[in-house]
Amino acid sequence: MKAHKDLDHFFAPASVAVVGATPNKAKGGYSIIANMLESFGGPVYPVNPGRTEINGEKCYASLRDLQGKVELAVVFVPASQVPGVLEDGAAAGIKAAVIESGGFAETGEEGRELQDRCLRIAREGGMRLWGPNCTGLVNTDPLIFTPFIRFPDLRTRLQRGNLGIIAQSGMMAAGFMMQYLLTGFFKVSKACAIGNKMDVDEVEVLAYLADDPNTEAVVAYLESIGDGRAFVEVARRMAGAKPLVVLKGGRYEESARAALSHTASIAGSDEVIEGALRQAGVLRVHDFQDLMDLGKAFSLNPRPFGAASAEGNRIAVVTVSGGGGVVASDLARDNGLSIPPLREETLEKLRRVFPPWMAPGNPVDIWPAIEQNGFDAFSGSIEAVLADPGIDGIVLLTFASRIIGAFPFEELGEKMRRAGKPMVSWVFGDARFFDTYRDSMESIGAPVYTTVRSCVKALAAYLHFGRWSRLEAGEPVSG
Repeated sequence: MKAHKDLDHFFAPASVAVVGATPNKAKGGYSIIANMLESFGGPVYPVNPGRTEINGEKCYASLRDLQGKVELAVVFVPASQVPGVLEDGAAAGIKAAVIESGGFAETGEEGRELQDRCLRIAREGGMRLWGPNCTGLVNTDPLIFTPFIRFPDLRTRLQRGNLGIIAQSGMMAAGFMMQYLLTGFFKVSKACAIGNKMDVDEVEVLAYLADDPNTEAVVAYLESIGDGRAFVEVARRMAGAKPLVVLKGGRYEESARAALSHTASIAGSDEVIEGALRQAGVLRVHDFQDLMDLGKAFSLNPRPFGAASAEGNRIAVVTVSGGGGVVASDLARDNGLSIPPLREETLEKLRRVFPPWMAPGNPVDIWPAIEQNGFDAFSGSIEAVLADPGIDGIVLLTFASRIIGAFPFEELGEKMRRAGKPMVSWVFGDARFFDTYRDSMESIGAPVYTTVRSCVKALAAYLHFGRWSRLEAGEPVSG
């Protein structure tokens, strides 16, 4: 495995040059230089032989004019010009280059030869390469943002976080990632779009994130895994310590051909990959939404929850809707979870707040109890279920309306912390109050989703990670 400490040149460089910088706002080179000048804390040097000044900064004709001044170059010029840029960079003593240009191995044999030539130049010059055919990388501490997509006000919009993201796709996964990253869906430590990975690959990036103190969980979209054994070794090292969620594209022949055509990736045997990832404790998903949903879950709670039962997969559904409880129960079974009967002592606590004509059970339909006893019944029911020794986690299905203001959020958070069990929530009803409910719940560590499916998958992921943590600690796990 490569010495991933070299990746500090990308994530924390002292200085950066942008090759292909331009004042033309319709070009990606403008977005890169504008983002870098606005966000990066060190010197930023525009490079373009046709300009003397860009955005108020002196522009240089070549990297050779910056001898000894630049650690990292971000390159966004036509593919045919990239070898010359790398030769200039090697002569200037640059340590690393992010190549965001397309037109390499993903285009066929001629592009592959061009890519190989770039790699030879870099190796002879002692330079590391990221990409090509990618949107580069993001680090939130210290801040660096290389994508060729313009995002004003980065310093205020991009919050520090604990989630690491790896995306192989040049635009789709990276764009989707940026959408979530900049809307606060989750908070990111590092985001890495690796493209064709001619040099820096998914194994090296994963190893770097595994050792990064700012990264507590990782999600990855990959179209190929070049060195499967090395990848599994890193994943196995993370098992039970840092959650790892993987969306592996190219499972079938048609999608594998598509991956080959845009990132030059050969997908490999999906059956082998599936088995290896499962044995390494990796959580595998098959959709971008699932990848992002679990990223949100683990960014809120990267540490494993304890398990009440030996199986570690027993849940309760607490709902204001009988129909919601039925659907959640079906989805729980689909995701390997069980919905056991509640203990007699739990049922006895519930009977105190339930109307006499309704016997409590699991799912726990609490609306009649709320109608009879108000939100004391809501809080008391959840407390009783959290205390049940046979329940590992809770799915809470609730209704958004003006009465959200009466929800005992802080009290609920304290009960969760005492129990040490995860709770996830689906909310429906008046959309005007969704944000208030979500923000309040997530402030106490309970992720909120707009589909029951996402809700159940998140809880299953929490319990899966908890099982692996117990296995790594040598604790007994059954089921």
